[in-house]
Amino acid sequence: MLRAFPSRRNPLDSGLRVVTLVAAGALIGFGAALAATTTPAPASFDGLWTIDAETSSPLCPVRRKKLTAFVAGGKVLAVWGLTADTATSGAVTPDGAVSIELKAYGVIARIEGKMAGKAGQGAWSSDSLICTRGRWRASAG
Repeated sequence: MLRAFPSRRNPLDSGLRVVTLVAAGALIGFGAALAATTTPAPASFDGLWTIDAETSSPLCPVRRKKLTAFVAGGKVLAVWGLTADTATSGAVTPDGAVSIELKAYGVIARIEGKMAGKAGQGAWSSDSLICTRGRWRASAG
């Protein structure tokens, strides 16, 4: 059968369709492969934490202190409730291990402990002459 008018179809149309289908298939395949090989994210302890710290040092004038800590990306970025000149460094690992160091007025305090879910606890020690050690408990929020 003869056509009176030639086809007006662009010769590149079929090539573009093939490229589009191949690219879409590759993206879908990559996404499926990524989903199949990705392990669940570890627990995150990011956010605000309310901390109740107390001393077991009999000579320490401050027996109990309420603090707030901010954790982002596993790093302890700030601790509020202490002096304004307190330098903070430390981290909470994905498995919940806590390791923090606070420095103020030449005194260094080291905080160690363990977080699980929305709570945690541990101990602290310092090189202060009168407030040398204690315990802490934390809760999310």
